[in-house]
Amino acid sequence: MPTFFSSLTSLLPCAGAPEPEVTVRKDGRALQADDADGRVSVSHVDGQVRVEVCETTPDDAGEYTVTAVNDYGRLEHAVTVVVLPATGLE
Repeated sequence: MPTFFSSLTSLLPCAGAPEPEVTVRKDGRALQADDADGRVSVSHVDGQVRVEVCETTPDDAGEYTVTAVNDYGRLEHAVTVVVLPATGLE
């Protein structure tokens, strides 16, 4: 099996008044604050959503969607993540 060393960090601006409720999903399933054995962390601080995946594996590939909702509307942004094996490091 290939070895994976990289991590993924995504910072997305997300602010509003009133403060939006933010959810992050991977392939339609909500991610929790600390998911995937502690390798995945999600936080929403000071108008920024941070999604971090440490020691990526093929299971981390997929579509990640951030949704922000407040009294004035809903905004959604999705990105597709592809995980490739590290080459020459085994």
